[in-house]
Amino acid sequence: MGLYVFCFARADAAGSTSGRGLAEDSPLLARVHEDIAAICCEVPLHEWTGEAGEDHLKDLGWLGPRAMRHEEVIEQTMRASPVLPLRFGCLFSSAERLEELLRRERTRIKAFIEKAEHEEEWSLQGSVHLQACEEVLFTADPRTAKLPASPGARYLLEQKLRKDAARAAQVWLQEAQTTIAQALAGLVLARRVLRPPSHGPREPALEGAFHWALLVPRGAEEELVRRLGPLAEQLSAHGLHLSARGPWPAYNFAPRLGEEPGGTPEEQTHG
Repeated sequence: MGLYVFCFARADAAGSTSGRGLAEDSPLLARVHEDIAAICCEVPLHEWTGEAGEDHLKDLGWLGPRAMRHEEVIEQTMRASPVLPLRFGCLFSSAERLEELLRRERTRIKAFIEKAEHEEEWSLQGSVHLQACEEVLFTADPRTAKLPASPGARYLLEQKLRKDAARAAQVWLQEAQTTIAQALAGLVLARRVLRPPSHGPREPALEGAFHWALLVPRGAEEELVRRLGPLAEQLSAHGLHLSARGPWPAYNFAPRLGEEPGGTPEEQTHG
């Protein structure tokens, strides 16, 4: 058996650890090293390694419930202690390997947990109806009002203006992001650029414009809403829609630890 680790927390969080781990027959555990608790559970190593492990990681039916439980356990632990969240799939081959990491990284883990008591992560996504954005810019172009009456000449010039509007929309989207960043200046402690969201068939007209992870002071939700509210209304007139969600465990700002596998911070999303 190996150890699947969800997060690190203060040692006193170990007393509130209860419930199941990733499976019904695998209870949550807490491995305490000095003042740090690793919130974990036992898992069969063969399910996560080798060909079986690779197959499982491609199987959404197997992966989905475990990924959801991973986030649930971290959020449950957050109610007892600030945490350093680990990425999904952080596995140790033995308790000794976990202990080695805790000895080696204790200072960094402790420092992050102390900061996490005062900070939290939010997600800010921008989705654009690009056609609507281009139409607004096309209509606002003063040349549009002067299109010639002759159908042939009008068609050719209108096509040129629409191409100009498409290029202008890309510029406008970049400027909009700058405006949003300026509006949040002084509130946001750190920002990570993530992969923009993709929209399914239910919203085919929308495209992901940007996706940011924001580190803000704990309890900043009211101020975040106050700053984004007027902007969201203004930008939506151009087809850009903002969505702020949180607070989350600070996945995208956690330090890389020696034994922690996973991708780059830009690859982490919250759906």
